[in-house]
Amino acid sequence: MSQSSYCEIQAGRIAYSRRGTGRPLVLLHPIGVDRSWWDEYSESWTKSYDVIAIDMRGHGDSSAVTSTISLADHAADVAAVLHKEGVAGAALIGVSMGGMVAQRVAIQFPELVGAMILCATAGGFPDDVRPRIRARGDTNRQGAMSEVIDETIGRWFTTDTPRPDLVAKCRARLAADDWFSWSANWEAISRLDNLAELRDVPKPALVVAGDADASIPPAVSQKIADALPDGRFVSIPGAAHFGAFDMRETFTPVFDAFLTGIAQ
Repeated sequence: MSQSSYCEIQAGRIAYSRRGTGRPLVLLHPIGVDRSWWDEYSESWTKSYDVIAIDMRGHGDSSAVTSTISLADHAADVAAVLHKEGVAGAALIGVSMGGMVAQRVAIQFPELVGAMILCATAGGFPDDVRPRIRARGDTNRQGAMSEVIDETIGRWFTTDTPRPDLVAKCRARLAADDWFSWSANWEAISRLDNLAELRDVPKPALVVAGDADASIPPAVSQKIADALPDGRFVSIPGAAHFGAFDMRETFTPVFDAFLTGIAQ
């Protein structure tokens, strides 16, 4: 992970790194991990882009979550970093929770966003699903991350993942996570309800799903593309929830083609 810079917010600080030159790319990670998951992409992207990778609150080197948090709060944190760095019109790339937060940034701070890539993510959930999402953590007790690691890995990776090293990395990261931050962020995800507001977001967006995603089925992701005025959808065969990372060679040309296309 690159050396951290910090943006002070009322609830603590947000850690991030900025490298490269060119059009700005903002990278937002899934729940439970951190910005280092983008490092393999950043090695190539920093040759052509100004890459800002952010640890969302409760993750990596950013402050822990100590009370209720919302996806809108995360969006405000991202906006604080971009305002500090003098960045606007960025392409936001988010996986899972990172994609949910990217949507909120585009809704709440449209001047900061030029385009979006939303991967393995959702724009909303049926009400009967929300309690199951919230139950992946519990802010009302002192839980242990060891309770949730195996189930989480099973949702995020296929058993024949081409990158078992990333499974080991994910286990270690989850084991080191703060239980309250994990739980509070699942509560935030359970309240996800962006779809109606996305109809007023005109920026070009690519929505990418994996057809082997056990966490967010492609049909759920496609609703985002359907809601956006300029949304495009693609499904990647064989990709699991963390496919953007364990099938990077497959995802990179999809991402790069979109980024090149919006620059023309």
